[in-house]
Amino acid sequence: MANPIIKVHEVSKCYRIGITNSRPRTLREAIMYGISTPVRNLFSLRKLTKFNSEELLSGGEDIIWSLRDVSFEVNEGDVLGIVGSNGAGKSTLFKILSRVTEPTGGYVEISGKLSCLLEAGTGFHPELTGRENIYLSGAVLGMTKREIKAKFDEIVSFAEIEKLLDTPVKRFSSGMHIRLAFAVAIHLEPDILLIDEVLAVGDIAFQKKCLEKIKSFAREGRTILFISHNIELVKYLCKSALWLNNGRLARAGAVNEVIKDYERNSLAISH
Repeated sequence: MANPIIKVHEVSKCYRIGITNSRPRTLREAIMYGISTPVRNLFSLRKLTKFNSEELLSGGEDIIWSLRDVSFEVNEGDVLGIVGSNGAGKSTLFKILSRVTEPTGGYVEISGKLSCLLEAGTGFHPELTGRENIYLSGAVLGMTKREIKAKFDEIVSFAEIEKLLDTPVKRFSSGMHIRLAFAVAIHLEPDILLIDEVLAVGDIAFQKKCLEKIKSFAREGRTILFISHNIELVKYLCKSALWLNNGRLARAGAVNEVIKDYERNSLAISH
């Protein structure tokens, strides 16, 4: 019997974008505009993700929907690819799953420890060293110091950062960020791993090592959600897929069938 480890129910997310205000026409208007700027900016910031029911129903020129009523389930041990064009809502969905942001509507249920690889250095404290960030990341996942220590050497060896281990991560290159972030994310034994395109950064040899590690992680029965514009990579890693189109779930199912529809749609748009 299927055992859902992730449930996404009618999840929506909208944002408020800036609208250009008319410029002051007189000196008096310019002075008053300057005096009121701090208060106006504070009010604008509070409005970015706060919406009343009327705004959500009627919309408006300053509101954009990144996701609309997206629902799906992921079973334990699934390797799920998520595809879609730029702006389709893929990264927004991952940020909601990883609790980086809250949905405007709907809800998400997650059973188990989740580790995410959204972008270089996400979750790292820039002033802390590589060593300190490994322990910090493990603590966030609910691991004890003893459990992290048991995995420590394996993480450092995989990331190939021995010489930079006691250097603040703010001095790491983007490639070194990815090496450490991936090693931490996959070696601290989460139940669910989210990967968002970051393997496109870095050298080919390390990418291959990461792909083999992901395959090994999947063979252990763990759950993976993977975003990539590299369709062949999605087909190589994933058994099933979701296609997001303009913030909505266009199709879900076997990876080859979903990819076929996605590519057919992309080709039709390009022509």
